[in-house]
Amino acid sequence: MDLRFVETLIAAVEEASLAGAARRLGVTPAAVSQRVDALEAQLQVPLLLRFGRGMAATPECEALLPELRRMVAIHAGLPQILARDQLKGMLRLGAVSTALADHAADLVQGLKQHAPEVELTLTPGASAELYEAFMQRRLDAALLVAPPFAVPKALRFDPLTKQPVGLLMPKDGAADLPFLLYARAAWGGAMCYRVLQQQFGSPRFLCEMDALETIAQLVEDGVGQAVVPKWAGLLRRHAGVDFTPLGSAQRQVGLLSWQRDSRRPVQQVLRQVLGISQI
Repeated sequence: MDLRFVETLIAAVEEASLAGAARRLGVTPAAVSQRVDALEAQLQVPLLLRFGRGMAATPECEALLPELRRMVAIHAGLPQILARDQLKGMLRLGAVSTALADHAADLVQGLKQHAPEVELTLTPGASAELYEAFMQRRLDAALLVAPPFAVPKALRFDPLTKQPVGLLMPKDGAADLPFLLYARAAWGGAMCYRVLQQQFGSPRFLCEMDALETIAQLVEDGVGQAVVPKWAGLLRRHAGVDFTPLGSAQRQVGLLSWQRDSRRPVQQVLRQVLGISQI
């Protein structure tokens, strides 16, 4: 079955006219008609009901459309599948904001150097959102906080950094400043809140947000204090704060990917750029 003819039929159904399908595909209306006629002859069923200048799918066509669309989608995705085993194609990488700030330069420059034909797309987000996007195949990999549950065996989580959790205060700030909460619904925020309760009980707080860079800026501005993880760029970008570790709690950030992709060249280069073991 010629997939060009299948695409033509789908276009005719969606445009509800031969002329509309012709414009969409860049062919003549006569060519559209001929392709549909050829499919009808091959399948031995009528596929389009013609009325006036419009048309609609027959019941037989409606029954076939889901599988026909699937055929076209699979065909369109074949080059991307092949590209996974080569250093080209698209790499869709999600990252929590602090990991993006810490590693974006290395990722962009490293992939440009080692895999110049790979098109990198970076998507920021919270860990839970990135995990869901990854599971729905909208991301190829994600830099996120270690999930608070056992990941399926088909997945791989490679630790990248372990960040101590501690108290962030403005330099020479008052000890009685209210707290700014790293969102308790966030995977890392839940850990930080447990540490805060262990160390300070239930202190007053001003607001709650899943935005560590904003929290750091507010602390530097003297608005409050916070219990947060110490990511690589924290003190480099916020010289007006002091960080004091609290106990042994750590936020772990790592790379989430599929086990089956581990040996693919693009994933190996990604691990190389991030400094993750290839084992």
